[in-house]
Amino acid sequence: MTRHPIRLTRHLRAATLGLLLAGVAVVPAMAGVVLRASSDVGAAQVTLGDLFNGLPADTAALIAFPAPAPGETMTINARQLDGMARRAEIAWQPSTGVEEVVVSRRGVRVPREQIDALITDALERAPGTGNSASFRLDYTGRAPEIVVAETVMPRPRVVDFIHDSRTERFSARIEVDQGEGLAPLVVVCAGRATAVVDVPVLRERLASGSVIGPNDIDLISVERRRLNNQQVTDPNQLIGQALRRPGYPGRPLMARDVGTPEVIRKGTMVTMIFRRGGLVLTAQGEALDSAGEGETVRVLNARSRNTVYGVVAPDGTVEVGDAGPSIARN
Repeated sequence: MTRHPIRLTRHLRAATLGLLLAGVAVVPAMAGVVLRASSDVGAAQVTLGDLFNGLPADTAALIAFPAPAPGETMTINARQLDGMARRAEIAWQPSTGVEEVVVSRRGVRVPREQIDALITDALERAPGTGNSASFRLDYTGRAPEIVVAETVMPRPRVVDFIHDSRTERFSARIEVDQGEGLAPLVVVCAGRATAVVDVPVLRERLASGSVIGPNDIDLISVERRRLNNQQVTDPNQLIGQALRRPGYPGRPLMARDVGTPEVIRKGTMVTMIFRRGGLVLTAQGEALDSAGEGETVRVLNARSRNTVYGVVAPDGTVEVGDAGPSIARN
């Protein structure tokens, strides 16, 4: 009575072992194939090896489908992966149904600065844009993006350009060769091109009379249409000049805001020099204006009480006579 259970147990063990052995032939191949979570490809085609790890070399090299465009991605879902695995007899099948592989295509992105330069070059050649130093480009919607295969040296070119100088709006058609036997990639963009000019401004507040140095100046871009003919646009017109009124940071300066640094201050006594032929006379007088080197100043002669005009010399004297105007008033 006690020997039958022993035989039954042996039969069950033998059956179980047989099942395990039967599975040995399949399990190793399935265990070696692993689905990739993502794949970064550079070629124009995606291979099975880009989707699964652990494939034999010849199977891994099989082309599965065309790669996305350079710079773009695509997602392969579980059903698509299962179909490809079945057709290629790959020992893999989805277990949850939500498996997927994200495939990204590497590429060479044309820098935004290069695209802007193309548009700017077209603007400079367009009628009605003038001789503006630069343009501020505001694209309608997303700025244009150009990405080509990593095997291609991108050389974008503007093949069609329209600009309305009244509204400052433009549209451009840009082409770039893609290689791989494909037609050129075409990107169309539009937007507004505002002509801007770099204008010198003060970095920080300076008091009236301060002499402006190179380190006191910054440059900001100002829309050209907002400038007037009195606005200083050349930093060299400010350097070495004195402020005639307090200056504030970031605020463009007018020509009238600066002048030659003050050598003579109004109300101070100055020496006047009169030259007549070889004769040189000097006299004291009161400056009736503040003035810088080379500027004309009024001086009240302390002795005659006449007002004369003279030119301020670097040492603060006033040349009256042959070296400058000498209009006298009683």
